[in-house]
Amino acid sequence: MTLGHNTVSGKQLATVIDRVEAIRAAKQTMSDDESAVLAEAKLNGFVPAAIRHVVKLRAMKPNARQEAEALVESYLHALGMAADTPLFRQVGLMSVDVASRDQVTEAMKKLVPENGSIIIEVGGKAIKLTRDKDGKVDVRDHVDAPAPVRGAPGGGGRHMPSPAPKADVPDVDAEGAEALGRQAFKDNEPIIGNPFPFGDSRRGRWDSGWRKESGTDGMGPDD
Repeated sequence: MTLGHNTVSGKQLATVIDRVEAIRAAKQTMSDDESAVLAEAKLNGFVPAAIRHVVKLRAMKPNARQEAEALVESYLHALGMAADTPLFRQVGLMSVDVASRDQVTEAMKKLVPENGSIIIEVGGKAIKLTRDKDGKVDVRDHVDAPAPVRGAPGGGGRHMPSPAPKADVPDVDAEGAEALGRQAFKDNEPIIGNPFPFGDSRRGRWDSGWRKESGTDGMGPDD
């Protein structure tokens, strides 16, 4: 390839460089805009570092956020900076009838780590709870597996179907948008995944559904 002055290759290279420089300039402008917004928030009494942290949390899947927070708390406890481990604190906050198998199982779902499992025994019966990568918890009776037979073919894991692609803007009314928000939380979608654009009245209803299903405010204001 010849890169001499006024050659075809040289002009193509100059065009590429111009485009890269334009993109970087746009990114710098957006960065400056973000800094201006945070400066304005600081004048109104907010802490920019906390805002950045909240923005990061909003982009995370609910289960991933909970797992990260539990890990940080575990480290703090190991360093003597927290009184209780997350597990003990969570168990202490549970208000369940320990004699009720269903209540205990439902409560313990919150303690299953992502891509992990726990085994509990209720009423003399073992139950295994497993959380997949999408945050869904599978509950089934646990039976110790028999010793493998030499030469027997190994069995593969259960195939989990891939989630269907999400449409850009769902064709639903306000009530349908709220229902989609509720379902999004059940599917472990972060609140930042709202499919409706800013200015669309359905965006607030989607957020409302997500928050109602999660039982939290989703770290975002009502529209």
